[in-house]
Amino acid sequence: MFVNACAAPHAHVKRHLITLALKHNGIVHFLTAFIHMTAADINSLQCVKGGNLVPLDLNFKMILRAILAFFHHESHKKHGGVSILDSTVRQFKNFRNTECDPTKEIVPWGSALSKNEGLSNWNKLVKPSARDFKPFCEANN
Repeated sequence: MFVNACAAPHAHVKRHLITLALKHNGIVHFLTAFIHMTAADINSLQCVKGGNLVPLDLNFKMILRAILAFFHHESHKKHGGVSILDSTVRQFKNFRNTECDPTKEIVPWGSALSKNEGLSNWNKLVKPSARDFKPFCEANN
C-alpha cells in the first residue's frame, strides 16, 4: 500500500526520499513508530539529498499526512487498529480525495474527539476508584 500510495517503483522503494527521510528519523516500523507520528513530526522530516540534509519535499509530506490520517480514520471506524496489509490503494485514494482535509489536525483513533473543554478537563481529573468496582471472581465452586 505504501509503495503504491507514494507512486514509487517497488524496486526503488528503499532509495525513495520518503523511505530515506523516515529511516533518517528512526521510523522503520509502521505500528511501532509511524502510526504514532504527529503532523509536526512529519513536517520536521529531513533526508540526505546530494550529500546535504534537507527538509523532505512538501508533496511527500502531504502524502505521509494523508496516509497517517487514513489509518487513524479507518481504525476509528473499526474501533481498533487496522493492518496496513489489509488496506488497498483504492481505499486510500478514495479517502484522500473525498474525506481527507490537509488543513485539519490528525486525530489519533484512540483519542477522544470532543473539543468540549469542560468534558476534557473532567476526563483528566476523574480517576476511577477501586472501591467503585466489585472484584471479579470466577465461581468454580
